[in-house]
Amino acid sequence: MSSSRNVSGRFTDHLIGIIGGTPVDAHMGVTFFQQRGVNAIGVGLSASPEEATLLQVLYPLKLQRLITREILLMKQTHRISKVCIFCNSLSAAINLEELQTETGLRIITPLNVYQQTAHLYDKVGLLAANCQSLRGIENVIMEARETTQVVGTALLQLVIAIEKATPPEKIMQDQGLFHLLKFFETIGVPALILGCTHFPYLKNSLESHTFLEIIDPAEEMLSMLLTS
Repeated sequence: MSSSRNVSGRFTDHLIGIIGGTPVDAHMGVTFFQQRGVNAIGVGLSASPEEATLLQVLYPLKLQRLITREILLMKQTHRISKVCIFCNSLSAAINLEELQTETGLRIITPLNVYQQTAHLYDKVGLLAANCQSLRGIENVIMEARETTQVVGTALLQLVIAIEKATPPEKIMQDQGLFHLLKFFETIGVPALILGCTHFPYLKNSLESHTFLEIIDPAEEMLSMLLTS
């Protein structure tokens, strides 16, 4: 299984290193940070969402070696100061403590945000890219607060459609998201976590069709990186 190195960003001192599951979410991460005045450089580890899922689910040791190598390369070549793993499923598949020790860098992931989210809701909906991510996010939430109920759905097809730049409303229709929103509303969850960094692509469309609070961890990840 090959990796796909696709580096983008501003090559200056004090960069934030962005690690994505694919080049697309790495680029999304770089764009998000740069739009907020933070220099960033990004690398996607896999060529496609399907390849990323295989690597995360079946080859975690290979994934750990790959992400360690890429971070160390960015640290040596571009002098990154901190790292953001801009991918939920990737974050759920790695050993973060080991990665921070090996690289000597502060690393923030969406899972850090969900530790805080757990204390805000008794029940929360979760939309993720794959079941690896669902499990990892649920574990983090329940470790932070055992009584929080997580109701989750995994839809890799959403990621594939987003990477093809399919219009959001067409994705909503084709992938049954109108029905899914109705399901979450019916069972009484007050909020829906976007458990994939691709999914903010759909945020405006989701918000226009539901009264649920839509939770995107990106802003809080940025805050954590800037204050840590």
